[in-house]
Amino acid sequence: MWLNANGKELQWFLESATVYWEKNLPKPADDAVIVVEAFHQDIRVNLRNLAFANAIRRLHPARMVVLTGVEDQWMKTLWSGFDVDVVRKVSEAFAASEVIDVWERVRRSEAPARDEETIVAYTDATYCRLAKVPRLPEDYRSRPDYRLRHAYATRLADYYGELMRRNVVALVTSHVDYDQWGLAAEAARRARVPIIHTQQTGCLKAYGLYPETDTGTGTFREELTRQIGDVFETQVWTRREELRSSAELVAWRAKVNLGRPSWWRGGVTASVDLNNPAERARLRTHVVDRLGFDPARPVVTVFNHAVSDALGTNRELFPSLADWFADTAAHAAENTGAQWLFLDHPSQALYDSTGFFDSLAAKYKRVKHLAFRPSATLSKNALWSLTDLGVTVRGSVSNELPAYGIPVIQAGWSEWSSCGLSTVVDDQDAYWKTLEQSITAIRDGAELVTEEQVRRARLWLWLYRSGTDVVTPLVPQWEVWPADTLLKTMRATFRHIEADADPLFTAVERMWTRREPMLTRTDFRA
Repeated sequence: MWLNANGKELQWFLESATVYWEKNLPKPADDAVIVVEAFHQDIRVNLRNLAFANAIRRLHPARMVVLTGVEDQWMKTLWSGFDVDVVRKVSEAFAASEVIDVWERVRRSEAPARDEETIVAYTDATYCRLAKVPRLPEDYRSRPDYRLRHAYATRLADYYGELMRRNVVALVTSHVDYDQWGLAAEAARRARVPIIHTQQTGCLKAYGLYPETDTGTGTFREELTRQIGDVFETQVWTRREELRSSAELVAWRAKVNLGRPSWWRGGVTASVDLNNPAERARLRTHVVDRLGFDPARPVVTVFNHAVSDALGTNRELFPSLADWFADTAAHAAENTGAQWLFLDHPSQALYDSTGFFDSLAAKYKRVKHLAFRPSATLSKNALWSLTDLGVTVRGSVSNELPAYGIPVIQAGWSEWSSCGLSTVVDDQDAYWKTLEQSITAIRDGAELVTEEQVRRARLWLWLYRSGTDVVTPLVPQWEVWPADTLLKTMRATFRHIEADADPLFTAVERMWTRREPMLTRTDFRA
């Protein structure tokens, strides 16, 4: 993907980056290191990690150690052209002292098999993702590919544990799930090393978990959910009047899909141009007719997830995302008080090799009040007009739908689940009860979304897409692509823009010194 760049353009970029960082980084005075992950084949992901790490190095001079490499199954399932040599050149241009091919070391090392809970959890999640299966097969423990995955996880855990015994200032990583990323984050947490988690959207977005704020009572993402909720409540919601116009503007941008999430919907199908209840009612009549539904009865839309994606990564009520979806379908089949629309994930094929969604659709094809559809066959206009209640575990619809007055029930946590946008239930009994109560309320004409929830959801859209997105020329907007365009843009920055007062360095200094859980464009405390 990122190796399609012109060779000369890449070389000019490397030369410019080398000079820039040589001139703008202090020399380390001790043995301190910053560990940076570069396991992703997309250069935009790795550049975000490298840029953030260098911003920390300006505050705490340290050498940079870059972790990279690729394992065969990762290459087969996801990476089509990973090139360790190019990663090494880019890292060195950003003033890396060491570039370590972790997978080369892991393949050559030996470690005794251990069934530690953490190792098993990451083995299971990684196995499901790489095999693209929603659940572990019944005979998984005897399978050679699973045993190999477990052996790799054990060796990775040992290697990362040894690495974190160095004088590590921070771990900067694009992911905190699966074996190659997640076990590094776990080792950092045990060693009380701050973790910076960059995001693949906008210009520069990042979250942070520090030893001082890590309660150690949940996963990385659970800790983050609680801390994001606290920032939202104390620093964003309290300024809702001041931020109202900005939140409304970002809500409009989200409505026409100018940015991620929902990045998978492009063109006319991405736009929502319903302006009032009358327009929604007219379109709803047409859409329910297409589905064979009754326009007078409530429609519950259940949004399938990427069923093999990051299993167990945050708090969830069901053993797996597939169990939640299948159990909800079984419940819906018996619940004739509503009509139920089940949608697949827009990237279903990238996460499921088993035909899970299609098999479930076939099972219930004769149940008239259930419909199963590929999500891409419905425009946002159709979906928003149709849905009276949305149901998800951690999907982005749980912040998008409430912003436009549509209630959502969550059977688990996402990063915004402590911000008061949706109804987040605590256990399976509460989930089924809340579903029943919500359907009854809709049939009785009740409004399930409060005005406060709408405002909170729109403020979250502002926070996610604007307030926590630092615009800096050192990290071009995600949509700056293809690779030649990206490299040329960054080369111009390195050659012509001085580091003085760059927003990247100002924002990182504020986040780092205050131990804030998210990078912010401005000082929220001011």
